[in-house]
Order: sequence, then C-alpha cells, then structure tokens
Amino acid sequence: MEKFVLNNSIVLQSFKNGDEDAFRRVFEFFHNRLYSFVFSITKSHYTAEEIIQEVFIKLWYKRETIEVSSSFDSFVFTITKNLTYNFLRDAAKRETLKTDFFYISDFEKRQTENAVLSNEYEDLLNDIVERLPKQKKSVFIMSRQEGKSNQEISSLLGISEKTVKNHLWKTLQIIKAQLEPHLDIIIIIFIASKFF
Repeated sequence: MEKFVLNNSIVLQSFKNGDEDAFRRVFEFFHNRLYSFVFSITKSHYTAEEIIQEVFIKLWYKRETIEVSSSFDSFVFTITKNLTYNFLRDAAKRETLKTDFFYISDFEKRQTENAVLSNEYEDLLNDIVERLPKQKKSVFIMSRQEGKSNQEISSLLGISEKTVKNHLWKTLQIIKAQLEPHLDIIIIIFIASKFF
C-alpha cells in the first residue's frame, strides 16, 4: 500500500471533492492509530470500532469544509477525541439514569409491598382486637388508638392502673400469639415494640 502523506494536498483535495479512493486512503492511514487511541480510553473493541466508524462518517460529511493543510492530522484527532469523550459522558449519563431507574423502581416496589403487607397485618390486628374480651378491647383502644394514659383509662373505666397495665400486657401476648403464624420474627419484634 502506498503510504499516505498528510501534507499531500492532492489526496486531501480529492477526498474533499468526494473521491472515494482518496477517502479509502485516508481511512487506511488513520484507522489503526485512531483505534488504538479510542481503545486505550474505552477499553472496548466494539466501542472503539463504533466510534472510529462515526469519525469517518463525520469526516465524509464534513469533507467540503476541510482545510487542505498539514493540520488535517490534528483535525482528525480532535474529532476522534470529542466523539470518544461524548460517548463516555453519554454512557455515564445512561448508567446514572439506569441506576436511578432501578433504585426508584425497587423503592416503589418495596413501598407497594410494604403498603400491602401493612394493610394485611392491620386487618389481622383489627380482627384480633375485635375478638378481645370487652374490657381488654376498651383498654387497648383507649391506650393505643386514642392515646390515653393508664391513669386516664383507670379513671374512665373505674379500674386500677395495675389492672390497665395487666390488660395491655395480656392483650399484647394475645396479639403476638395470633400474628405469629403470619409474620417472621423481625416483624413480630417490630409489632411488639409498637404496642409495648
């Protein structure tokens, strides 16, 4: 193959005028050097070839604006460098978007699952509370749902504070026992910590 000389204005002028043979000579001269440069940055043979292809497509479409001078080498490498860095920037954005998408999707999935579980367990809890003996149910509702103190409950129901505490403790044991088949140990501890 005849060596292509960068300052060979005849070849560059022919390339500029759309001569495909001149274009092939430019391609053959630059390909390996550009490939090595791009691969050293991207570490991907496929990506390097894709970028090099884009470089030569861009050169072909910009050929009429090319200055026929010894700076053609710099011009080609500038296009290559810009396309390589644009690729890396776009890849980083895509990776960030992909990470964000999966994080948001996973978060939303977990939120939905948690909401379903929470509703399911709340229904179970309500069923358990509904079946409690009348006084235990009243004490539990006043304490946990209405936020009344043991002293207030004692006064309203005419029972001692100790009896209020006993009702709450026994109710908690009933709830734990009846929820246990439906919950793993961590959720049982969580429920217990809420009610105790």
